[in-house]
Amino acid sequence: MCSDRLFIGIDSNAENLARYSQKAAQKPTKGGTPNALFVHANCERLPTELCGVAQELSILLPWGSLLKAVVLPDLAVLQGLRCVCAEQATLRIVFGYDQCCEPGITMALDLPPLTWEYLQAVLIPCYAQIGFAIQVRQMEHTELRDIPTTWAKRLSYGKDREFFEIIGHGLS
Repeated sequence: MCSDRLFIGIDSNAENLARYSQKAAQKPTKGGTPNALFVHANCERLPTELCGVAQELSILLPWGSLLKAVVLPDLAVLQGLRCVCAEQATLRIVFGYDQCCEPGITMALDLPPLTWEYLQAVLIPCYAQIGFAIQVRQMEHTELRDIPTTWAKRLSYGKDREFFEIIGHGLS
């Protein structure tokens, strides 16, 4: 981890934050990260104190309401995420789901099938509307292993499903 940057982890699950906060508080030789801050919040109501602070925004394998906001997309939530970003911030979102593997969550969230037509016709214009120029690409299943989370690693060895990556930058 870069020592000249501040990393802010945001999660609506306080238990997750407590676990990562404890790990970050350890000595650096034991995996600690003194330049990490953790915020208990959900994507629908991000703290206004975070507006404009992020040079990079990464959303890795979202689930629940954040996945719904990213994929459908929910302009109010995306505008809140854009608010967190500095003007020329970079954006990276990695997501995927499969209606056969996760029928419960895809039906509960009313998620559309992930097709190129949908991604091109819906996602790109919506992200442009909130101030991000994005490109979407399909990821190789094995690329998930490069994402530094245990969930990504589990998914990389799990059932075959499509994953996509949104890469973009803030527009002036």
